[in-house]
Amino acid sequence: MKGVEVCVFSVDDAYAAEAAGCARLELCQDYQLGGITPSLEDLQKMSPTNIVNDVRHGLRVTAVVMVRPRGGDFLYSKREKKWMLTTIKQVAKLGFQGVVLGALLKRNGRWLLDKEFCMQACELSHSLGLEAVLHRAFDEIATPLNAVSEAEECGFDRILTGWGSINMETLKMLKWHAEAIDVLPGGGIRSDNVQYYRDLGFLEVHTSARGAGGQLDIDQLKQMVEVMKGVPL
Repeated sequence: MKGVEVCVFSVDDAYAAEAAGCARLELCQDYQLGGITPSLEDLQKMSPTNIVNDVRHGLRVTAVVMVRPRGGDFLYSKREKKWMLTTIKQVAKLGFQGVVLGALLKRNGRWLLDKEFCMQACELSHSLGLEAVLHRAFDEIATPLNAVSEAEECGFDRILTGWGSINMETLKMLKWHAEAIDVLPGGGIRSDNVQYYRDLGFLEVHTSARGAGGQLDIDQLKQMVEVMKGVPL
């Protein structure tokens, strides 16, 4: 993919972002919790396979679905992990292109990638024709370069990270270190700084494109789409 991935939190915003020219959507709900899995009802409305009276009503743009049962940390119980695996199967049945997930373990006060579960989730996703994306649970890990290698081992196709908004040099190192996995920068990317990411060689960026009022800013999103296409503002 080349362009802008937009994180959206409602059905209406999903279709608005699609119309604005985004290249991919990340479907979530509840911005205040940092994004959790949308309701099954909303996913059915947006499903690419949603056809009513011989007319397609679902999304036409590529869309990946957040698989996260709750807000808070990413240390999940067996029950929550089972729910996540079941949700991955539902996402595949609805015709979406991928899932966004992550799980961590805590050892000696430090967060580590839950490699056993993540590998299981990635294998399931790929068996169903879905791509698997590691979300910003990645940013909680104290050794991000090691975590890139571990994410590759687990089978993730892409890492979404906000390291660019924390330490740009770290983001550059992550991009350089990644071999069999893509690094997708997110976190505070807007129309006034997206050109910088493009200049660093990132062909795609992630944004919520939310304005001061917390709503999807369509004008800003369109500007970002144009920048990533190579059209100057």
